[in-house]
Amino acid sequence: MSAKTNIVAVLGHAAMIVLLASLGSACLPCDDATGLQCASQPQQPPPPTQVTYYRTNFSDGTTGPLDVYAYGGGSCIQSTDYTDPGSAYSMKCTVPAGTGAAALQAWFGQGRLSGLPKDPSLDHDLFEEVRFVLGPGAAGAVGGTSCDTSKNTNSQFKVHKSVYGQAGSAWNGWAMSQIGPCSDGNIGLFSEPEMWNVNGHPYPWPDTYPSLHEGSVYDVVYRYHRYTARNCGTIAIWVNGVRVIDSPCWTYMGTTNGSPAGLLFWDGATYLQNGLGPFVVYTLFAQATNYPVGLGTPSPTSVE
Repeated sequence: MSAKTNIVAVLGHAAMIVLLASLGSACLPCDDATGLQCASQPQQPPPPTQVTYYRTNFSDGTTGPLDVYAYGGGSCIQSTDYTDPGSAYSMKCTVPAGTGAAALQAWFGQGRLSGLPKDPSLDHDLFEEVRFVLGPGAAGAVGGTSCDTSKNTNSQFKVHKSVYGQAGSAWNGWAMSQIGPCSDGNIGLFSEPEMWNVNGHPYPWPDTYPSLHEGSVYDVVYRYHRYTARNCGTIAIWVNGVRVIDSPCWTYMGTTNGSPAGLLFWDGATYLQNGLGPFVVYTLFAQATNYPVGLGTPSPTSVE
């Protein structure tokens, strides 16, 4: 064997050893890199992009990205009575005595939010934050915070609903926040599942009975998360930093019940039933994001 042939054989043998060693360690050459990369090394997903779906403190005196949903004589107008820091205006929504609504409406994929996905809660946290003030006389609109069957047997008001499309009671959706002294007891404001016909358990807000603290700011954070593979959803709610509920994964929580409509938030004077006087809510600030806001926290990595 010539010296040249012997050198080629030795080099070829050495190359085979390197290749076998690479395969044995489950390592492969990177595309254009000179080092080795283990095939079993997990690929880290990129960090999720933070998205603010909408955000407004009504500083220009308009509803900005939100629409108005009203009936029964309800209306929403700009106001300077109460405002968020840095803003000259809030939105004053009023419903006269009787039954009606005057809500600020955030409808994903519809109206002023037509460019957004219909349901950002699918397999991801969706946070909503609302700061609002109950106007003077709010408690009087339902005959006070205690049940009096002589005057307010059927009176109630709501300050929030999260549903799919402009849905009525217990059709679909997530949660509602309200007071109903005779229907739900002397507990002040509370939240409960929108599908109350399945689960009507009330989750009281802190320190709202016997006084609703009219004229004071409520800072409320809602967290929605629908797990599509498990066909269930979770909700968490914080009121002025106090966690009111952080639910297990319930099949009815966040159900669309077949509706093709986008997720919709109603906030403000969302609903008044058998009101004994006008119901006024000032909304100071509203936003929705895919990252924690206020004192809200992310969903746990595993859910029940």
